[in-house]
Amino acid sequence: MSRISVFSFFVLLFLAAACGGGGGADEPLPVPTIGLGEMSATLPTRVTRSWLNPLEATASITAGVATGPFSFDPTDLPAVAPQGGTATIGLVFTPEGPGEATGLVTLVFSGGGKTTARSYEITARGEAIEWTVAPEPVDFGDVLPGDEVEADITLTNGSQRSPVTFTGATLPSAAFTFDPSPFPLSIAPGQSRTLRVRYAPTMVANQGGLLRLGAGDPGGPLDVPLWANSSGAGEQVIDFGTQSLSNGDAPLLSVDVPADAVSVTFEGTCGESDEVSLLSLEGPGGKVYANNQGSGGPVKWLPWRKTFSFHLPCGDQAGAQLVPGGGTYRFQLRRTSGASPFMDVRVILERRPPGASTATRLPLNVFLATGITPTAATAADDANLQAMLEQVGQILGTQNLTLGDIDYYDIGNAQFDQVAQGEEQQLLPRSSVASRVRLNLFLVNQVWGGNLLGLSAAVDGSKTNGTSMSGVISIYLPGQPGANALVVAHEICHYLGLWHTVEGNGTWDPIADTPQCPVFGSNAACSTAGGGLLLHWQALGGSTLSAGQGKVIRGHPCCAAPSQANVLVAKPAPWTPDEKTRRFFESVGPGWCGTGRTGAGR
Repeated sequence: MSRISVFSFFVLLFLAAACGGGGGADEPLPVPTIGLGEMSATLPTRVTRSWLNPLEATASITAGVATGPFSFDPTDLPAVAPQGGTATIGLVFTPEGPGEATGLVTLVFSGGGKTTARSYEITARGEAIEWTVAPEPVDFGDVLPGDEVEADITLTNGSQRSPVTFTGATLPSAAFTFDPSPFPLSIAPGQSRTLRVRYAPTMVANQGGLLRLGAGDPGGPLDVPLWANSSGAGEQVIDFGTQSLSNGDAPLLSVDVPADAVSVTFEGTCGESDEVSLLSLEGPGGKVYANNQGSGGPVKWLPWRKTFSFHLPCGDQAGAQLVPGGGTYRFQLRRTSGASPFMDVRVILERRPPGASTATRLPLNVFLATGITPTAATAADDANLQAMLEQVGQILGTQNLTLGDIDYYDIGNAQFDQVAQGEEQQLLPRSSVASRVRLNLFLVNQVWGGNLLGLSAAVDGSKTNGTSMSGVISIYLPGQPGANALVVAHEICHYLGLWHTVEGNGTWDPIADTPQCPVFGSNAACSTAGGGLLLHWQALGGSTLSAGQGKVIRGHPCCAAPSQANVLVAKPAPWTPDEKTRRFFESVGPGWCGTGRTGAGR
């Protein structure tokens, strides 16, 4: 009992004795304890109780001194209790937050010429509010000054009886804003609310920190970590809009590429019935990548594409590199089939400041056929699927490319459980339902009547959703996560710009540091068939990616610069297929990969 409580108690006892009250008032009466249990930590709670009249006469009841967060409901006083009876008076707990609370309340009974006081020690416990924040932490990544990224943050109030209203918040810096302002933000017990935060840096800086909600509010504060950086790294899109064509050719366009760019991607789209190709590309200092013949030059690309995409560097040879120091690139695209008079053109720059980590992330949209076990709702907890994705990350991770965030979607049409030849052009546009533009991976039961394990819409696919060339398709292999991972990683690498290290006709890829293995068997460069290479044209179970291949795939615009918190600190060890995976690929014949066989969507 506090000093104030003891003093108040004895004052009241003295008052009762002076008024002749109570019989036995010469001896202090024991103070009973009333426990109210767990109560709301944010709102006053009223508890109705019956209070016994100690006088041998009808008594009028008033409130005496109260301490702590407890009081009597003033609307119930004064009250009257008959001799030997009770009066119903509400007791109010006004919480000061979660945790234990103790106080003293006193009732004064007057009647029959006597007055006496009765004091009661009251205890209660304000319930602890458990918050769930998703995602946590909130990762905005590395955003270029002048660009912006938005994130939705869901807050769930895990209490049973404590509603919370946040009236305001503090953000780490002026680069963060709410869109729109959510305040006052009221969240009932067991309920969730979502707020949107925008990160729009104006300078190069690490601007992450804590979002603090409701610092002075009951139920607050709630701290949410925000990871964000603006190192000058990130994606920059230069949109040339819709260009008029002359005899099928778009105008000669130019783009200034800064010195910190690690890749530049050229994209062109006409109509769904049209196909586009690269006509010419020249870099600073007159460096020729492709001449105006549409075929000559030191780089290789896949022509005749409904959505054309080509990025530099596309290999590790000198002719396939960006010109150091940046400068102006001039390019021209051509409609190679169809009749559209217009073409949409854009250029995507991936930038990294000097000295920045080469680590990148590959976020995915994963689409699941109705005929396979995991669904979008269960995918995150499906052991076989997650083992497969983990191994894909290990294979790509040897070249500092790690899988990023993954969203799951149901394909929702049993027609696509088995994708017949040509049906990929109806399946891939279903990527339009994805909320984010990412590389789209479709997992199905069968591809092309069982003749293929997987296919990519193109070598060097575009960063788009909703077209007939937006993604890769792979068979889904229950109980074979290792074999499945090799198929998925192989097709993903095609989409990110890699050719087969050797094609079935004996031609090699344009990357110098990949061994020149033969089409079949081994040679001096490759001691085993396929050389253990992931991109060999045969299904041989290899998983090796070279440094030159890594430079190509990390530059693709589907890959994102990591935030500081997600930088790959060290490359994982090379992934080794297990015996089950090796036996699987021994049973698969040549030509299992559909990339190139689709005619780039033709």
